[in-house]
Amino acid sequence: MTHTPPADLLEKAKHWRNDIAFTQDVLGTPMHFSTTWGIFSPEKLDAGSLMLLDHVDFQVDDDSIDLGCGYGVLGMTAARECPQGQHTLIDKDFMAVEYARRNCEKNGLTNVDVHLSNGFNHVDSNKDFSLVMSNLPAKVGKEQHYLYLLDAYSKMRTGGRFYVVTINGLRQFMKRAFTEVFGNADKVKQGKTYTITRAIKE
Repeated sequence: MTHTPPADLLEKAKHWRNDIAFTQDVLGTPMHFSTTWGIFSPEKLDAGSLMLLDHVDFQVDDDSIDLGCGYGVLGMTAARECPQGQHTLIDKDFMAVEYARRNCEKNGLTNVDVHLSNGFNHVDSNKDFSLVMSNLPAKVGKEQHYLYLLDAYSKMRTGGRFYVVTINGLRQFMKRAFTEVFGNADKVKQGKTYTITRAIKE
């Protein structure tokens, strides 16, 4: 006898294949998002990214890069808050890039460049940045984290700021790694789950 998956599961699966759409306030202003299952935090903005955005000192003319952009909230917020700058959003997941691109369009953001890149490997060599932001994934390994930091350092302007949010279990590693690469590390905020760390290129 051939097995057939339950009808209610098949019905749920139809729903799961549809885009997820939601609107959420970011720094007091609503932003509109489309996402899908398989991308990080698809049903609402993750608490770590929102905590990070609360502590970034956006400058109106910042040129930023969102490293591992997911569906785009960090880079989109930079594009909105820094309208005189250009903002690069990169991710190694092609679906994340596709939804980040759609979300930029949905929110009328034109000062953006969204594309596929493994870290900085496919970032235009002529670009440099005054602001780097990342919600660093814990599971990529310390080697990849160091590559992100070293590549960011080489692409940042003097005085540029790198803000990262990590789970608290990575905070000592981030402090050590930032200090090795940048010569400084500042714990901006530590909550129950996440820590914001900043380094400045001197």
